[in-house]
Amino acid sequence: MLPRPLTSARTWMVLGGILAVCLAGAWLWRSSAHRAGTRRVLIISAEPSQQTDVNLGLETLITDHLEVLAGVTVSHAPVVPLPAVLRKLPTDLALLRFHGRREGQRLVLSTQWTTPAELLAGHPWNRSAQPPMDPGQAMETWLAHWPLERRHRFRADLYPRQPEHFWDLLHAMAIRDDRGATAHLAATQALAEAEPLCATAWTTLGDHLYRSLWVDPAQAGIGLNSRTHKAFQRAVSLVPGHPRATFLWSLMLTDTGNQDLGLRVLGEAVRLRPGVPDLYLGLTYAGRTSGLLAGARSAMTRRETLIAPLVPTSFWTVETTNLYLGDWAAFERDLQQARAVREDAGVLFYLGYLALLKGDRPGALTHMKASEATAGSSPFQDLSRVYRAYLEGRIADGLAELKRIDEIRGKLRIPDGELTFKQAEAYSVLGDADRAVDCATRAFVQGFSCSRWYETSPFLEKMRTHPRWPTLRRNIRERQAVLEGSFPPSSFEP
Repeated sequence: MLPRPLTSARTWMVLGGILAVCLAGAWLWRSSAHRAGTRRVLIISAEPSQQTDVNLGLETLITDHLEVLAGVTVSHAPVVPLPAVLRKLPTDLALLRFHGRREGQRLVLSTQWTTPAELLAGHPWNRSAQPPMDPGQAMETWLAHWPLERRHRFRADLYPRQPEHFWDLLHAMAIRDDRGATAHLAATQALAEAEPLCATAWTTLGDHLYRSLWVDPAQAGIGLNSRTHKAFQRAVSLVPGHPRATFLWSLMLTDTGNQDLGLRVLGEAVRLRPGVPDLYLGLTYAGRTSGLLAGARSAMTRRETLIAPLVPTSFWTVETTNLYLGDWAAFERDLQQARAVREDAGVLFYLGYLALLKGDRPGALTHMKASEATAGSSPFQDLSRVYRAYLEGRIADGLAELKRIDEIRGKLRIPDGELTFKQAEAYSVLGDADRAVDCATRAFVQGFSCSRWYETSPFLEKMRTHPRWPTLRRNIRERQAVLEGSFPPSSFEP
């Protein structure tokens, strides 16, 4: 006998029961996550085939929400960790997967949450698939059901109010290269002006302006009157301590010799959200370039502790604190960790640089050649070309290349005292003490004042015989002493 079809009433009763069970399951998982005190989130990035502008932008936007509203420690992984790694993850960590799709002006957002214990037990992910919604409604719905405690509230926006602007923002946030960001500046500026209360739009504008410094500094300007500084300042005024805005702002301030202000804004952000790893990366960068190596090492250690047992990585800077401290073994470990994530010109240059410090000229030459041959455009490719000429005995070619770099950077007014310092080392290695001390002085003026490395770098041995060196050394020590008085090692801790 065939089963009788369900009546309309019974159908709704069954569907209602199913929905109630699903909601109860979600509530129970959310409640258990709250009871466990989730303080860390590991975001599993979209698969390469799904890395559209929507998902690339959404990953940054979701990260902003987690850090800004919940103050949690966010890390990223391309795939779900293997069981051996899952067993080592802290109990206060949750894993998040997401997928976004555009339908007209509407967002279709699906998310999945779980914990290491749930995965190890073979339990399925807790899934939430939202129907197509206005982007703002979709984000609010997600926020209303996430398994986290909201610790911060403010009146500003983290996403645009107009749907069309939401898609413009995701596209802008998906841009990851300097030239692309520079080409998109007009559109990003227009977006920020159209959404004046959106902190994320101002942060994205600051990001693009900062990236443009390496392509066309005239567009953004340099220093405390620059468009870059004002964009980040606006974002942080809307959302005090905004982690991504503060971090990028601090990088720009450090690159332009304003570490004092950079350390102050970072300190305020850490006070509000002590669990955000990138804030400690900013502290490390500003600290090491100021010669505040004890504080820089403290911040670096704090960042590693927050992310552990995952390996900390950064796409912004090569970590040189251990180099300046003279701990070459630790510096090599830092480089190998970075290399496992990306083998770019900067990482390869420093591998060659370290090999040369250790007296391994063949190894240094191999890395310098590899750095020079990487794709894209990087100042480390130029420096690698200089060191390659030196290692091959072509001193005149190396000096000619350094002078060309000097001329180009001089015309563009590109900042970054740490990079200028590397040019000083190269001049000294090539035997030109006059130009080496000129470059070292310019590095100091641009804000690089790590006295220990000025005084101990083997590459500057020739420069330290120059008559102007004692005066430069005194100036470096005096500035570092002032900063040490303002920022003791304890100021680098939460």
